[in-house]
Amino acid sequence: MARPLDGIRVLDFTWAQQGPYATVLLSDMGAEIIKVEGREGERGRAGGVSTPQPVPYFVAHDRGKRSITLDVRRPEGRTIALELAARVDIVVSNMRPGVMQRLGLGYDAVRAVNRRVVYASASAFGPLGGQAKRPGLDIVGQAMGGIMAVTGPEDAPPMPAGAAIADQVGAIYLCTGILAALVKRERTGEGEEVDVSLYGSQIALQSWELDTASMLGAASGRAGQGHPLISPRGVWRSFETADGYLVVGGVNTPRFKRLCALAGLDQLAEQHPDDASRAAGVPQIVAAFESRFREETTAHWLALFVAHDIIGAPVQSYADVLDDPQAWVNGYLAELPHPVLGTIRVAGSPIQFGRTPTVPQGPPPELGDHTERYLAELGYDWEAIARLRADEVI
Repeated sequence: MARPLDGIRVLDFTWAQQGPYATVLLSDMGAEIIKVEGREGERGRAGGVSTPQPVPYFVAHDRGKRSITLDVRRPEGRTIALELAARVDIVVSNMRPGVMQRLGLGYDAVRAVNRRVVYASASAFGPLGGQAKRPGLDIVGQAMGGIMAVTGPEDAPPMPAGAAIADQVGAIYLCTGILAALVKRERTGEGEEVDVSLYGSQIALQSWELDTASMLGAASGRAGQGHPLISPRGVWRSFETADGYLVVGGVNTPRFKRLCALAGLDQLAEQHPDDASRAAGVPQIVAAFESRFREETTAHWLALFVAHDIIGAPVQSYADVLDDPQAWVNGYLAELPHPVLGTIRVAGSPIQFGRTPTVPQGPPPELGDHTERYLAELGYDWEAIARLRADEVI
């Protein structure tokens, strides 16, 4: 089955997570990703630890790509990079704003050799304003965007999420911007410059919550075990069971009555028959359900939820997710052949085309595994390639 981006080529100057995962998404859709690395390799290959083996960090953010080694600080390396840029559809970088320009590989330089190029940049704070050139990592995006201020219980310090959500959300928005720019190019013949930041992505991630703060002028408080805007008005949170935890959400009046009935708490439904009375009685309602849910197993409650159309789910660990048939049948998890590790289980693509799970294009590349191939495509003969290697350009 053809993939939507078959034939699209990407010159990838990204490193770490925000930029690389955006190009993983493009790879999953069929694009050819040419990852440009220094001769020592991208730091993500080590994943923060010293090891000769491929690490999960690099597998997650660079699978399905091809690698070339190139010192773009050298004039010869810069020339090769621009020659490649002239032959691709997309150029992507997540270096600090200004770095690509100093290297002679900024938007204007690339557009001079390729007017149709989509030139995408991932930054920490966006390309404009006084903080544009500041560096940032995932935790900076979470802190600046406000999500740390509402995560966790009221008496806790600001808490980041248990995953690198600023990097990952930034990557998703970056991919979205690239795809939109490709559509524009197909309609107009002109390329486009795209920028997505950690900070802006975190703001967009919380559009409802921030709009509420702006329009109502009231602080929402901390999320605790639920959501700061929803939990105070009803049953929307996690609960402990006899053997784990589950969540309940979307409990409108009919569902609240059914939930009370299946839990043997009919008196709660009688005492709180509408939204207003439930919002006023949240502490009493939560306490009753906390006590009742702990009396039975998660599986017991979930079976009743399914039978009575109650919106809920178990709180799964990563081990639970890796064993979940629902994740496997949809391709959200995938088996990936790796030349060193054998067959490994990895996070797949959340996107399907034609009701068919999207399969990763392959493992992450060995360092420089396609250098000679792309230089030959540019017209370099073996003698020239050997000279570039001897001069430590590649």
